[in-house]
Amino acid sequence: MSLARQFLREMRPFFRLLDDVSLARRNPQSFLAAIPQFGEPFFNDTASRPALDISDKGDKYIVEADLPGIPKENVQIRIGDDGQTITIEGKVEEKGNQTSTTGSVEESNAAQSTDASTTAVARPESSTQISTERPFTRSLSFARTVWLPRPVDAKNVTASMNNGVLTIAVKKADDKGSVVVPID
Repeated sequence: MSLARQFLREMRPFFRLLDDVSLARRNPQSFLAAIPQFGEPFFNDTASRPALDISDKGDKYIVEADLPGIPKENVQIRIGDDGQTITIEGKVEEKGNQTSTTGSVEESNAAQSTDASTTAVARPESSTQISTERPFTRSLSFARTVWLPRPVDAKNVTASMNNGVLTIAVKKADDKGSVVVPID
């Protein structure tokens, strides 16, 4: 293995930190949401940066991204920078039809008494919902860009979504700039 490849592999955590700083510049609210006291625990930075696996399969790259609960109609894939990058963007918007009020409720048990902050939900008589912990309106957008080692052919891209996993197969571009020179 070359020293450059080993060096770059060891520097990956540092490069990810730079990605986080770039995210903070573009969207300060999502950066603050990654800090537990500023955001909700279920919609922090990991939700706005889907996990990726990239594999080299000879003549193509396979990119797999975890996008649970996101319909394929809300996902966009772009090949950019002359075939050097793949960008996955998406948006989730869910709206509930319930209204909520927040208050403090005192619950007493035969053995103990505790105070807890709860959300009281007004629901219609026909509703079968007993409890909800999800927000009533959720709007989440994400974007993830990855740089590939070699340019790819933007016309030979296939994508599929199965069980919340987006799979992108991208054929590598022919390297027209290099020539193999035989040794005498």
